[in-house]
Amino acid sequence: MPARTNMAVALSSVLVNEGNRHLSIETKDILYISANPPYVTISHTHKDYLCNESLKSISAKLVGGNFIQIHKSVIVNISQVRSYRSRLNGDYDLTMNTGTELRLSRTFAKAFKAWFKEGHRDSV
Repeated sequence: MPARTNMAVALSSVLVNEGNRHLSIETKDILYISANPPYVTISHTHKDYLCNESLKSISAKLVGGNFIQIHKSVIVNISQVRSYRSRLNGDYDLTMNTGTELRLSRTFAKAFKAWFKEGHRDSV
């Protein structure tokens, strides 16, 4: 598998706030996380949550597990990606298991494609 940066212990859950409730959501159920300064939006399989961390700080905790950066403002859970297709300009469109489409920037495309291919090596 391609080298993964920051091989510290991968988080199994992330704490988020929902009003005055504090919730723990499992990282395996996170689709992607996008910058929405001064917050990040955590897109979960059931709903979106705002988190008052920066993308850089949350990325440092998650990238290297099942998460990889695909754009300067988005990290994605690789296990939630169904497919990707070229936009014929160096960028790609990712389709998530939920049908949501995200832009894969050409800057991050090579690492993503290698990781996606390696993660599906045992597939038929």
